[in-house]
Amino acid sequence: MNRISITCLLFLSTFFSINSLWAQSQREKIDGVAAVVGDYLILETDIDRALIELRSQNVDTKGITRCQLLGKLMEDKLYVSQAIQDSIKISDTDIRDGVSRRIEFLVEQLGDMKKVVEFYHKDDEQSLRDELFDILRQNELSSRMKAKIVENIEVTPEEVKQFFNKIPQSELPTIGTELEIAQIVIEPKAPQSEVDKVIA
Repeated sequence: MNRISITCLLFLSTFFSINSLWAQSQREKIDGVAAVVGDYLILETDIDRALIELRSQNVDTKGITRCQLLGKLMEDKLYVSQAIQDSIKISDTDIRDGVSRRIEFLVEQLGDMKKVVEFYHKDDEQSLRDELFDILRQNELSSRMKAKIVENIEVTPEEVKQFFNKIPQSELPTIGTELEIAQIVIEPKAPQSEVDKVIA
């Protein structure tokens, strides 16, 4: 009896260890860090979300690569990080209003709130609102930082001319000839006496 139970235990332990090894070999990657900018992580799912966001805005994403999206996300995070260092302030009520407008737009596009929540792979409306709040806040910080960077830049017409003159002739696009045709027509109004004379 003792020998049978030992054999049984040995068999079960071997079975479970093989099963656990097989399960470990079948691991599935859930997410990964694509980049780190300042205090911000850019996850691989952030790139996927950016693609989903572009598609929801009816942008053609065929020519956009994941690498280009990652570059854009890194640039935006860099602006956000710098905006926080420069103490740029944003009103939370403005961001919440933007979230509400965005959700109203999405509900109008997709039909109801449940479909919007499913589209963004969220559990409930509040988690969707929280994520949109963070996204819109970072977008606003990024755009304000960009505006701050270029606010004191003055470009003269001569600088614009020099910039465009530096472009090699071979790189300039060919613009077809455009013609505008116009015709001036004057229709003289005959006096009533002349009209009566012709009729008579």
